[in-house]
Amino acid sequence: MDYWVKQLDTDIQIGDNELIAPDAEMENSSILFRGTGNILFLAPGVHLNDVVIKFLGNNSVVYISKSKYQCTFQVNMFHDSVFYMGENNSINGKKAVFQLSEYKNIFIGDDNMLSYGLTLRVADPHLIYSASTKERVNPSKSIYIGDHVWIGQNVNILKGVRIGSGSIIAGEALLTKTVPSNTTFGGNPAKKLKEGIFWMRPSVHAFTPAHTEKWQRHDGDEFIFTNQNTYSFTTIEKNLTQLANPQDKLAFLQNLPKDKNRFFADTDANKIQRKPKKAHFFNRGKK
Repeated sequence: MDYWVKQLDTDIQIGDNELIAPDAEMENSSILFRGTGNILFLAPGVHLNDVVIKFLGNNSVVYISKSKYQCTFQVNMFHDSVFYMGENNSINGKKAVFQLSEYKNIFIGDDNMLSYGLTLRVADPHLIYSASTKERVNPSKSIYIGDHVWIGQNVNILKGVRIGSGSIIAGEALLTKTVPSNTTFGGNPAKKLKEGIFWMRPSVHAFTPAHTEKWQRHDGDEFIFTNQNTYSFTTIEKNLTQLANPQDKLAFLQNLPKDKNRFFADTDANKIQRKPKKAHFFNRGKK
């Protein structure tokens, strides 16, 4: 049976699902519960505006934190998945679409700035097999985004992507690999464009010469992330995978660490161990 929720009163049981919404508000939004054992947690002060959340399977968890910015999105999820949205994220304009399936997760940290037309999906989603082994070769994989990440317009983020805190994904990018912290990626497929950068939220659209002069330099290091007191995405994925009970997953998410550098990703994240080249036949034994 489908249960649609279009207004919030208090914590309620919806079929065999749970909606926990202490001091949350909702407008122009809807929530669909289809299945059993699902939990939607809206942290105190959450204001859903132009948001659609669809539980299309069983035993999944959606955790939405408070934001001081406009944040419009749609979540479509099936069985045993977790969607986590941290604090003070912004999504500009057209809804971001988050597709979760095959018991994989999408995790988004705090203070991220997402432009319009964003799509994240953890599956391909159809099956691909090796013609020689007959084994499946396209497993689904979770997506993790750290803190203070800027993602440009019409970006597609595919399964297995992990983005370290402080990074930038350029508009129209197709992202398929891990992005180290304080790094810019762009293109189709996306590749590293620049490293050792940081970004800030002020928009240059209405800048005067005085504004340009004021913001020509910023001496703070609050948006530069290091490998001190980190908490890896791998640790989160391991816990969410091992915890079978949705209530236990919710409790885990409620106790995530808040250290600044918790989601730092190293610059070596995508380096491949290359095999030494074989010596050419005619050069063997030569020095």
